[in-house]
Amino acid sequence: MAPQANLVKAGAEGFDMLDRVFGRPRTTDKHFPRKQAEIITSKKAAEIYGGVLLTDNSNGKANRPGTGFKN
Repeated sequence: MAPQANLVKAGAEGFDMLDRVFGRPRTTDKHFPRKQAEIITSKKAAEIYGGVLLTDNSNGKANRPGTGFKN
């Protein structure tokens, strides 16, 4: 196994190489969490943006002759 000093040096050189190729990672401010976007429903979106909401209240079955009321 390699001595600890050699492993530390190899790791530092590897991360330095990655920083030169891809750039340093951006730091984020961890003290103030970012505000999450509010999740809205399609009904609320239609109200906010002046749209129209179409709803389907069918039971999923097709209207076929002979499936309705019999006289």
